[in-house]
Amino acid sequence: MSDEENVAEAEPETTESVPILDEDRDEIMKDMTLEQRQEALKRSRWNVFLYLGLAALMFGFALFPFPFTAEPVGNSYEQDLGFVWGAPLDGEDFTDVPIEIEVTATNPPANPDARIAVYLINSDDCTANDILELKRDARTDPSHDNQFQMSNKAPIVDEVVTFEFNVDGGGQCLFAEYVDKDDSSDILIGGMDIDGSMWPNQIWAGIFAILFLGLSGFAFIGAQKHGAGVKALTEPSKKSTEEEVLEQTAGPTGPPPSKGPSGPPQAGPSGPPEASGPAGPPEPQTPEPASAEPTFEPAENGYFFRKMPDGSYDQTVYVQAEDGSYVPYEG
Repeated sequence: MSDEENVAEAEPETTESVPILDEDRDEIMKDMTLEQRQEALKRSRWNVFLYLGLAALMFGFALFPFPFTAEPVGNSYEQDLGFVWGAPLDGEDFTDVPIEIEVTATNPPANPDARIAVYLINSDDCTANDILELKRDARTDPSHDNQFQMSNKAPIVDEVVTFEFNVDGGGQCLFAEYVDKDDSSDILIGGMDIDGSMWPNQIWAGIFAILFLGLSGFAFIGAQKHGAGVKALTEPSKKSTEEEVLEQTAGPTGPPPSKGPSGPPQAGPSGPPEASGPAGPPEPQTPEPASAEPTFEPAENGYFFRKMPDGSYDQTVYVQAEDGSYVPYEG
């Protein structure tokens, strides 16, 4: 034997792993025993509850608000919101983090032209030297990075004014103050309380929540399939297709009943009843020999029943083939 043949015999044969398709999975499910189906059903149900729980948890994170306040610094109120979690996509889009600010005018100025002004400046340092310049740019030409909103009327005591913003991820600086409506750079003296909330987790937590919700749907479909298989094995009393056809067609179970007269003939109006039979004795009749072959009698919906030579009926349902022969019905 040559060296090449020895090497060929020494090398083991390798087989490639074939992915399991849906058709193959259905065939595997058909071959599963009752215990295997019950175990698979239990796992599928646990997966449904697991993914639903994770989806609820992620929805809770997405809808949970992070509160904050602002402290007075001179005639203004300031707060460094820190790094706001969010997608770092510039401009206004669906990934923006919503921020809601409620300002309560505890001691508003007596000036009728007074207004509440709120700034949200995108900056990592709220004490930088260019903050005043960024605030001025926000008043004259607000942008998505430097936002500015002002109330539309003079505040009154204990009135709550709500401001809503949508910002990009990153550092955010909050400023709130009383200003003159005609000159928003003129800061007025007054007191206020600030309560804010932001939802930085709504994007990534919402995506995971939808993902887990979809997985729970697939697990529920799998549980339904395994449940149907367990029910089929534990409840074998379901009727076969042949029995259902027999009940629908209501085939005969014996010879048809006779339809002879139900009593003696009635008397006529003027005398005894006239004889309806022959005037003389009946002629003897030779009985026809019974057929040695079974016959097929039609039923409803194109089905046939086989009548045996002794008059009984075969309970098997037959159909007529193309060549005219009769074959048992196969559901």
